[in-house]
Amino acid sequence: YHISVYNEATGEGILRHILTRVGFKTGDLMVCLIASTKKVPELDKFVAELQKEVDKFKAGGNNIRLRSVMLNVNSERTNRILGNKTILVNGQDYISDYIGDVKFHISAESFYQVNSLQTEKIYEKVLEYAELTGTETVWDMYCGIGTISLFLAQYAKKVYGVEVVSRAVEDAKNNADINDINNVDFFVGK
Repeated sequence: YHISVYNEATGEGILRHILTRVGFKTGDLMVCLIASTKKVPELDKFVAELQKEVDKFKAGGNNIRLRSVMLNVNSERTNRILGNKTILVNGQDYISDYIGDVKFHISAESFYQVNSLQTEKIYEKVLEYAELTGTETVWDMYCGIGTISLFLAQYAKKVYGVEVVSRAVEDAKNNADINDINNVDFFVGK
């Protein structure tokens, strides 16, 4: 579709990166195109072709479903990957996954562990070492979308999560709501 690749040295070109997220337990797939402009040529055709390829992959016995196509605009002359504006192109603006029995909605801008199965093992070890009895107050610094906060909230009296990325805090609050976990509070801050 003649979408030019961005050149960091010259600042020319459109497509800077492609970020993919896959919910290991759900099979939800997000594709986020990071571009230097919101005007990507023939984006609708690209998305249709992408859907066809995912459908072929799924027909081979995989549980992958394309749930979200996003466009993140980073027009700055920087090597930072994500820009400040993300636009929904197709589907929904998040994918879902689970750590333990806790469901998470994950947006393009939010941090999520790459290996959710290993993350679950690590969180179980944290829980073991923390020896929570249900009377503790837990502070989760750099809480992201609230994965460890919500995992530990099942065993603590109160959990506070602090995160500098405001979209991640929105996701964390939403994740508490969808899991009906009420003993957590999330704040934007350093």
